[in-house]
Amino acid sequence: MYEDEKPCEVCGSPVRLRARRDVGAAEAASDGPVGPADGVVGAGDDPVDERVCQNPDCPTRTGGG
Repeated sequence: MYEDEKPCEVCGSPVRLRARRDVGAAEAASDGPVGPADGVVGAGDDPVDERVCQNPDCPTRTGGG
């Protein structure tokens, strides 16, 4: 578990974390090698949570960002 207390990058309002709904699609897209070409291989881990701005007028919530 982790905490992310950074404000929204668009409007600066508080952000709430919620479970991502598209985790399966993201994992399928990241199955390739990750890391330097000299031997580190594995799949990259996408965040399990998505950041949701709590400002209802923010462009990230109204489709503009």
